[in-house]
Amino acid sequence: MDEQQGNSDHLSSSLTDLMTSLMVIFILLLLVFVSHTASKDAALSQILLKELIKDMKPHGFNENTIHVDKSDPNAILVIVPGKLMNFDNQKTVLKPEGQDFLKAYIPDFASVLCDDRFRNSVESIVVEGHTDDTQWDGQSLRESQNRNIELSQGRSMAVVREARADLDGNDREGKCFVDKLSAAGRGEQDLVLVNGVVSKDQSRRVIFRIRVKARDEENLSKELKQ
Repeated sequence: MDEQQGNSDHLSSSLTDLMTSLMVIFILLLLVFVSHTASKDAALSQILLKELIKDMKPHGFNENTIHVDKSDPNAILVIVPGKLMNFDNQKTVLKPEGQDFLKAYIPDFASVLCDDRFRNSVESIVVEGHTDDTQWDGQSLRESQNRNIELSQGRSMAVVREARADLDGNDREGKCFVDKLSAAGRGEQDLVLVNGVVSKDQSRRVIFRIRVKARDEENLSKELKQ
């Protein structure tokens, strides 16, 4: 009886060791897969980043205003300073100077992101509106923060509407770009600090956040060489 019990305990222990080993192997394989996928995504972002900088330099953009998001290697940020959008204080109407800027900028932007080489790799294009932390007259801090979120949402929507209008008639690239396009108001959530102090000028901005899908880097590299 004791011998049977000993054999049973030994078998149970062996099965437990086997399951533990299999679990460890599974976790290691999962970590390798996640790491490999993340590295490919990051490489893809870098390839698209170079193409964007090359094509958008004539519009005054550079490595400081087009770069990969430090907190998200699969997102490319195209930062448009507030002065180029030309919104009046606490207003959401895009002024003529801002309209002219987008008319010159959006078609080239769409031609890059919706080129055959990239269109299937770009998951989304989000227009983010950002404000500074100026408090509205007669409003509490919380009320003012909410108003700034509404303000930034209205401005991002104004940019989206103008972009759609500028691509009207561009059936192929325009439809691709618009299908991926959306707006988001960030308010004063991502203030820009300079030497520890909020920079109101730099905080007021519009950002195009381009989200990149996972894809095989080698395939994309081959397409770029064709």
